[in-house]
Amino acid sequence: MKKILLLILSVISLSCANTIDTVTEEILDGNYRVITIPGHESLPRDIVFNFNPMASKLSGNTGCNDFSAHYNQQGNNLEFSTPMNTRKYCKGKMEVERQILSSFEKVSKLDHTGNEFVIYSNNDVPLMTLIKIEQ
Repeated sequence: MKKILLLILSVISLSCANTIDTVTEEILDGNYRVITIPGHESLPRDIVFNFNPMASKLSGNTGCNDFSAHYNQQGNNLEFSTPMNTRKYCKGKMEVERQILSSFEKVSKLDHTGNEFVIYSNNDVPLMTLIKIEQ
């Protein structure tokens, strides 16, 4: 009887530990400013993403055009659909925009420290760094 009770308590203890791990995962939610992409360490402040986890939708502005995409986040794994975007021309901003929009197809995971998030490709190359905008 004691062995069965010990086994039950062990199972309950392990399942509680797993629950704590899942609760502490950081969910992308709200507004984030893109602060770096490869080759561009200083970006304009108007490149902002909005993550809506209830709709699994990302929307934002690349500094010129608006865009939207669906995303799937499971823990630190992250995937995006091909983004749809407006098509106006903005002199001097199109290279950064193309780089941001094309990087969505390469995304596989994210990592965070505090309010800073780094989005990586499937071969662990950093694609962009976001910072949470506190409301």
